[in-house]
Amino acid sequence: MIKLRPTPHPPVAPDDDSRALRDKRRAAWAGAAMNGPLAAAKIAGGVVAQSQALIADGVHSLSDLASDAAVIWALGHSHRPPDADHPFGHGRFETLATLAVAAMLALAAAGILIDAGLRVIDPPTEAPSLLALWVAGLSIALKEALFHYTRAVARRTGSTMMAANAWHHRSDAASSVVALAGIGAAMAGWPLADALGAAVIALMLARVAWTYGRPAARELVDTAPPQALAGAVTRALTATPGVRDAHDLRLRRMGGLVQADVHITLDPAMTLSEAHRLCEAARAEVLATVPEVAEIVIHPEPDGHADGPGAHEAALRPQLESVVAECLDGVVARAQVRHLRLDYRDGGVIAMVEVRTTPIADAEARIAARLKQLRGRTPTDLVRIRVLWAPPG
Repeated sequence: MIKLRPTPHPPVAPDDDSRALRDKRRAAWAGAAMNGPLAAAKIAGGVVAQSQALIADGVHSLSDLASDAAVIWALGHSHRPPDADHPFGHGRFETLATLAVAAMLALAAAGILIDAGLRVIDPPTEAPSLLALWVAGLSIALKEALFHYTRAVARRTGSTMMAANAWHHRSDAASSVVALAGIGAAMAGWPLADALGAAVIALMLARVAWTYGRPAARELVDTAPPQALAGAVTRALTATPGVRDAHDLRLRRMGGLVQADVHITLDPAMTLSEAHRLCEAARAEVLATVPEVAEIVIHPEPDGHADGPGAHEAALRPQLESVVAECLDGVVARAQVRHLRLDYRDGGVIAMVEVRTTPIADAEARIAARLKQLRGRTPTDLVRIRVLWAPPG
């Protein structure tokens, strides 16, 4: 029984990318160099030795060769940096190759199972020869060694694609074990054993295809990673001083890593520059403490009124500036107005105006009265105008 463990591996540090790519390419080319001759030897040996199980095993090795080609193709694309056509990077080329490997396994399993069923209906009259045993035994030794080598590379580089390819090699070794048993039983006088061995190999292939194909398909349709990862990201965000809450977190896998976007709530009185600084601090905290996350986009929101009418329905600055100017007219000279800051609340917009002059008596009361008159004539989202006096010099 093959014990499949398609667990995620630790991501590779950026400094190790070139070495990881070199190791993965070597493993893929080593597999291709072995699988081609081995598949030919199995199929030819199966034909000569009259063994359906060995021919099925050879077809399995051919699917291994095809998967090696898919892996080599993916390695030529997945490590490229982001570009105009792929702004999120090329990590999903590995995912696509993983799905291709799984599809090849599934197709090989279906073909072998159909052929084995036909052989059960019409059993062969001759038992396989000793040659089939020798070829199957050689395959077991070679493919088991290739499995251990490729799995070591997968663990070192954190590549799910290489892990899938390693288990493809292991399933080939296991199928050779089944072929060996089926051939031996057929030679001992059980003619159906060879075909039954081929059927068992097909079921093994189907299981491996499902184990790796399903996660790859889920990634391609942006299925969220496990909830535990979301919890780790949320804890890292809220551990940043000044971040009050984190919500609307979305995660998706890109190759071996995860990309995220999230909303965080901050003090509504905070300046834009401080909010930006907190977002950068929160991002750095996530990337430092949750290594599976490659990138996170953070959307800051004012605590308490992020989803109300102030955020979605209130007028924008150009319209509100004209209202403020009309309320200040005759009270404060336009040349003295320096900055206008708008605070969007659910109950309306509060305008804070910096004026470069000494405080003027009853100015704010006059401005408030004008705003009240204006609100009576024309609907406006502006509910208050505060004057910040900044005497010159």
